[in-house]
Amino acid sequence: MARSSFELVGAFISAINARDLTTMRSLMTDDHVFVDARGAKYFGADLQIENWRQFFFAYPQYWIFIDSSFAYGDRVGLFGECGGKWRVDGTIIPGSWKVTAAWLAEVQDGKIRSWSIFCDTAWANAPEQNRIPTLAIMEA
Repeated sequence: MARSSFELVGAFISAINARDLTTMRSLMTDDHVFVDARGAKYFGADLQIENWRQFFFAYPQYWIFIDSSFAYGDRVGLFGECGGKWRVDGTIIPGSWKVTAAWLAEVQDGKIRSWSIFCDTAWANAPEQNRIPTLAIMEA
């Protein structure tokens, strides 16, 4: 029996929360498209799995929580929050981030054809990276 769009998207989110790249890949079409919060598009499921691997490394303990959703045909809109931690110079730093977010999933032939996220991206920079740099005094 084929999964509904809601069930498929729910399985995809569960795989993301488990950082299960194998399951994530099995739920994507080969020509999967990811659109990030800045509007950049990434094409191809295999490339996106490598991008997720790097994302999970840079932002450990990443999670998604959905508090409402709707489906219109093969499109599923999701609303909630996501968050995680930061890794800087190989070390997971104290503190964590959380942001309100929305996602749009498009399903094709029982797999995720596209996955888009909509959120503020200020969280992407770890607190230590946001410090104002010390000004250098240059001699003439």
